Amino acid sequence: MSKQNLNLDISYQPLVEEEESEQSSNASSPKQTSPRDIELSDQTSKDKDTAGVTLYVYFIAIVVAIGGFLFGYDTGVISSAMLLLEQEFTMTALQKGIIVGAVTLGAVFGGAVAGYLSDLVGRWATSMFAALTFLGGAIVLSVAYTYSLLVVGRLIIGVGVGLASMVVPIYISEISPREYRGRLVTLNVLFITGGQVIAYLIGIAFVEFGGWRLMFGVSGLPPLIQLFFMPIIPESPRFLIKKGKDEEAKSVLKKIYPESSQGFIDKEIGIIHESIAEDETGSYKQLFHYPNLRPLIIACGLQAIQQVSGFDTAMYYGGTIMKMAGFVNIKDAIIFSLVVSLTNFLMTGVALYIIDGVGRRKILIYTVFATILGLFLLGLGFYFTTGFTPKQLNCIDYGNKCGACLLDDRCGFSKRDGGTCLPRNTKSTAASIGKVNFFSPINENKQENDDDGFYKNCPSLKPIYTWFTLVSLVIYVMAYALGLGHAPWLIQSEIFPLNVRGRATGIGTATNWLFNLVISVSFLPLTELITTTGTFWLYAIFMIFSWVFIYFMVPETSGISLEEIKGLFY
Repeated sequence: MSKQNLNLDISYQPLVEEEESEQSSNASSPKQTSPRDIELSDQTSKDKDTAGVTLYVYFIAIVVAIGGFLFGYDTGVISSAMLLLEQEFTMTALQKGIIVGAVTLGAVFGGAVAGYLSDLVGRWATSMFAALTFLGGAIVLSVAYTYSLLVVGRLIIGVGVGLASMVVPIYISEISPREYRGRLVTLNVLFITGGQVIAYLIGIAFVEFGGWRLMFGVSGLPPLIQLFFMPIIPESPRFLIKKGKDEEAKSVLKKIYPESSQGFIDKEIGIIHESIAEDETGSYKQLFHYPNLRPLIIACGLQAIQQVSGFDTAMYYGGTIMKMAGFVNIKDAIIFSLVVSLTNFLMTGVALYIIDGVGRRKILIYTVFATILGLFLLGLGFYFTTGFTPKQLNCIDYGNKCGACLLDDRCGFSKRDGGTCLPRNTKSTAASIGKVNFFSPINENKQENDDDGFYKNCPSLKPIYTWFTLVSLVIYVMAYALGLGHAPWLIQSEIFPLNVRGRATGIGTATNWLFNLVISVSFLPLTELITTTGTFWLYAIFMIFSWVFIYFMVPETSGISLEEIKGLFY
């Protein structure tokens, strides 16, 4: 992640379009004596009713979007924390993958119940529950003294991520003036990517003091801020109306549209009533029949493609990847991972600006091709830095292949005999796993007994190879952020009829998280089995098939109404 779950709720926009169409039709009716005067009058009234976004609405959106920030922070911080965890805890590649993937597994469950929970108790209560979950996970992780507790803490955080990924964009969309809904929901995307950037900055700050416990513990502060402000923000009007609380909904709508007339508020109430009634006519069974089956295949396909691109490995294992690339100093590895995260943040902003003008399908076709190129170059960079040697049973089996030797935590590249791979004389970490150590300075780790007999990095490694790998990673991230990081969520929100949109979005989101889990858990084992080079080239192969899928299956949805999009599948 950076998984950016734009679960856009535009549930009654088609009805708004139909209403505007009816107004246009009525304006040209023979019954209207002065069509132009009435049209101008209606437009003036509409401009007054929907003029601007109040500070009140921005305040609500920002408070709710703290959930998105935590989503980004908790999926990003593991990249820095893992570099320290692997020094204090003895873990296999699979065990490291489980710690990373535990958040995704928790998110699958959290996302699965988020829709039901938000409809049962409301968007407000679900956001509160998500904040409490984030807080609980932060506490568990900051005091974890065993591997099992680390996994449990990450699972709890994952449930919060799943809840937030579903409820935050829905909540924001339902309290936003409809003309500014896209802009305000974009806050969630920016908070997610911003959270990832902050995670790396925190990693740099605490890598030498406080260690991974403080990295995790800091994530408990934002939910406390959110819990403090949540009591003064309202429930969404749509949920209030669904529960028969029309008067409360009117009160909220008047704050959202402070300059609006009573007639406008009543009309909004009516539109929401109609959208709720239409939503209740849908079912999951309808999704698997014409004309909904093709949109479902497209939505699930794009969500799967987003994950098999391997991008979330760059976020989850950013520090580890930089270490593989030759940045052996932990702080340097985190700093250069920050460059990757900032690239994602900035390019996401660019994508949000250009995607309507360029078009969803076109931007995917161009950027997926660029993603393939980036993955190929990234694999080539790792070939230069670490070679093409998979993990060996014994350190001595690496021989003089320094890059592969240094990737194996058991081994060191000895200065003896012209350079050869030998086992490190490391101390046991069994005792440190069983004790509580709230502050974990990096100089007390399992490689403390390394001496001048081992190289810290390969003597034959040329700096240009390391920088080539970093530049390739940046190209890859830029291409992803401009297309796959954004477009699948937007297309998913547009291609389904109103009565099945919520259900279809839930299936698409679950697909995303399930593939996220598979990719994140399998990354490190794959690097040991087929090397880092082979892993990224495997992702490139996946993306070639993905490009073919997009070219033949995905229609262009930019610049046409939601009703016209529906006609693409009939």
